Amino acid sequence: MKFIRYAKGQTQYRGILDGNIIKRINGTIFHNYSLSAETENINDVAILPPVLPSKIIGFRKNYNGKREEIGEPKIFMKPQSSVIAHNENIILPKNEIVKIEGELAVIIGKKAKNVAECHALQHILGYTIANDITAQQKETDLNVTMGKFFDTFTPLGPYIVTDIDASDIMINTYKNGELVQSGSTKNMIFDIMYQISYLSHIMTLLPGDIILTGTPNAAVEVHHNDKIDITIDNLGTLTNKCISE
Repeated sequence: MKFIRYAKGQTQYRGILDGNIIKRINGTIFHNYSLSAETENINDVAILPPVLPSKIIGFRKNYNGKREEIGEPKIFMKPQSSVIAHNENIILPKNEIVKIEGELAVIIGKKAKNVAECHALQHILGYTIANDITAQQKETDLNVTMGKFFDTFTPLGPYIVTDIDASDIMINTYKNGELVQSGSTKNMIFDIMYQISYLSHIMTLLPGDIILTGTPNAAVEVHHNDKIDITIDNLGTLTNKCISE
């Protein structure tokens, strides 16, 4: 199933995407909802970020290594104000080196606190595509996090997909049509079940919260007018254009 959040005029809605047709729903995707009789063509609406999370938590350097070499996971947080939708512009701040990372994003579906790894998947609503953007700063944990705070630095979407196996799916990132990142989620150091369990022992994860699971390759520098397409198996493509501030 594909959940989509969209706007028609000044009004925002949620729906289920079936081909190009959106079937509007009443209620919340995290609890009980019902199908409305209203439908829309996806080409006639503005796609919004699939969720507005209370928090976004990311995992750094989470690919192509061994847990025993890494030790504790390296995590960071991003604000809700950094979130933009599919087809919105990424604003590049003046005098900053900006890099992008294509990632799989996990959408939490129900409250998670002190969750065992074996139960972690029960707390997932679904998955979407994310672009974790960073203004490169001096390499300290604090500065790396600060470099991720800028507005427009977390494109998400275009929708949430449920009921897929995300343990071995390809993430491909293209800059102006050229493949610049590629890798499978099977190469994560800390897998999704571990990530949810680990975070839930630090903080309470709430419905709609997002976990950025890491990027499979080195971050890629971007400039004015660069077009970024991130494609993930079974999830579609997230597209955004870079515009100088």
